[in-house]
Amino acid sequence: MKCNVIWINEDLDNEDNKKYTNELNSLNSVNLRLFKNIDKAVEHMKFIEFQETKLIISGKLYHEFLKKFKENIIDMCVAPKIIIFTKAKENFLKNNKDLRNNTFYNFGGVVDTFQEVINFIKDETKLKKINKENDIQLTFEYIDKKEKLLLPLFYKVLIDNISKNNMDKFTSSLYDEYSKDNYNIQNLLEPIKNISDIPIEILSKYYARLYTAESKFYDDINKDLGLNKSEKYLPYIKTLYEGVKLKSLPLANNNVLYRGAKISNEEIRKIKEYKNKKVKDLPSSIVFSKSFLSFTKDKNMANYFLNLGNTKKDLSRVLFILEKDDNIGYNLSTHADIEKISFIPYEREVLFFPFSSFEIKDIKEVYNGNENIYEIKLLYLGKYLKDIENDKNIIINENKIPDNEFKKQLYESGLIKKEKIQNINTKILYNIYKQYENDINNNKNIIISEINIKPEDINKDIHIINSFENMKRENKIKNKEDDWKYENEKEIKESIEIKVDEKIIPFSYYYKFEKEGKYTIKYKFKNNLTKINHLFYECKSLINIDLSNFNTENVINMSSMFSNCISLTNLNLSNINTENVTNMSELFYVCESLISIDLSSFNTRNVNNMSMMFYGCESLVNLNLSNFNTQNVTNMNGMFWTCNSLTNINLLNFNTQNVKNMSWMFGGCNSLNKNKLITNDDKILKEFDKK
Repeated sequence: MKCNVIWINEDLDNEDNKKYTNELNSLNSVNLRLFKNIDKAVEHMKFIEFQETKLIISGKLYHEFLKKFKENIIDMCVAPKIIIFTKAKENFLKNNKDLRNNTFYNFGGVVDTFQEVINFIKDETKLKKINKENDIQLTFEYIDKKEKLLLPLFYKVLIDNISKNNMDKFTSSLYDEYSKDNYNIQNLLEPIKNISDIPIEILSKYYARLYTAESKFYDDINKDLGLNKSEKYLPYIKTLYEGVKLKSLPLANNNVLYRGAKISNEEIRKIKEYKNKKVKDLPSSIVFSKSFLSFTKDKNMANYFLNLGNTKKDLSRVLFILEKDDNIGYNLSTHADIEKISFIPYEREVLFFPFSSFEIKDIKEVYNGNENIYEIKLLYLGKYLKDIENDKNIIINENKIPDNEFKKQLYESGLIKKEKIQNINTKILYNIYKQYENDINNNKNIIISEINIKPEDINKDIHIINSFENMKRENKIKNKEDDWKYENEKEIKESIEIKVDEKIIPFSYYYKFEKEGKYTIKYKFKNNLTKINHLFYECKSLINIDLSNFNTENVINMSSMFSNCISLTNLNLSNINTENVTNMSELFYVCESLISIDLSSFNTRNVNNMSMMFYGCESLVNLNLSNFNTQNVTNMNGMFWTCNSLTNINLLNFNTQNVKNMSWMFGGCNSLNKNKLITNDDKILKEFDKK
């Protein structure tokens, strides 16, 4: 993998720097980009992966660059490695004594010779875990009794009840315990340790990256989990699970993954035995892990770890070959592809969380170069608990589970303290899990929102939902109830259940709140909707919305879905399926407070109408629509009209060949300069000139 090298220097044209440029270009492992202008450099950096990026910058530009980098690049989980190349090294160090305390970058030093720059670029971090996995003896939990199936179930219940406050405290405790002697951890956790409301999507990235740093934390967590000491780490593991569910941590696309490791000969014997052992009422040889397990998408990398040093006679080299069910969705998955945020990206790591479940498909001895090794084929069973419990032949009957046996299993798993075991009622615990499982299955069509009620809103009709179909204004308005007529009012009433602070209310488009404050509203839909246009039209008190469990696979119309949601500041739409949507007109119309929006997963290949899509989004500063497919769009009228704070917009893949109306596309975009408009489309550039 080539390293991105960015060199920012106003004097790139002088003879010395030209010579240095030629030398950098001669390095086969380098993709070199030169910038005299900081703004252009920062703009370029929005679209590259920082873990494989090194930055050379002159001392006089350094502070201005850092300021603009912080302002324009939001996710600081992975930062570029920076070296300051200056002829005035001593003077620079004298005036910047606290340089290493800055936590927004990986500091490579201040140098005054070009050879030091070359050394900085060529330097590669040693592979993590080289000295750590040599002696690791992988231990599976073997499900030899039906009761053990409840351990992973209970584990999911347990982490689901960890509060956000628990997670915030854990971040601070991690920093206090591990950052003193590890600069990477200090650098990673410093920006977030005192932030109580950091979004889980961002926190999960920091936590996943933390695991990849070579540190005592990595040693401690796997050692403790292996010894059944998991309670301390539940907030950490909970955050990773949530990151997967919210898609901030992606699933691996590869259907086959690999792991090279050494395990004890005793365990090899155990696996062979277990593979052929039939446990009553179980469909296969099911195991789960107690600690984290790292797999890789690169078989050569797995072989690299497999062949490291260790020749102890009681250990055998093993190549695990893991087949992964491609149909497993986010809600029940227990792994994350962390290659892009890892400290060591070329490991191409996929991280499996504790209590990930596998089926042992085969174990055999094969010749691998100089010696025999074991190949163990596994099948990832992220959904196996659900599948097993849905099998009528092996349903676990809570009345038949021996209390003492299950309590013993709970204690031995480390999932609950010994002194609490006696208070656990197996039947109640089982029912808790069944409710949890039902929630997972039913949450596929749920929206959760937060409403902020001000003193002036008390006892007034506050909009909490709106029409799914086109709204029709009647010419004669008799009273408030007749103000709007809805074509599918009956369908809505039969499809939806609405809860305000967990209290079910009769269906209504409005609600009277008796006190000021924040209220949680849950919308549960029985049907997969086809039209969600005007869904939250004029919900002016709406401040937050969670769409991660909302099924939109059949939706064809999203027009005006958030129109006039004037209090909404952030929107994460990464879970929204738009592959069948044809109409996105006025989707965010007059969302005047909206400062952040994630549209990275939008599939717009069938959309034909994007008119006034962002009209009046006057707080938006950056907008990245580089993934948009606009080949079928015919209407972009007023698409960004009066987005007067917009300074950066990426329309790189826009195709306007079929667009018939682009009038006022950029009208009122007074802060947007042409050099901040990223596009290759001449029609867009011409329309921009008219604004």
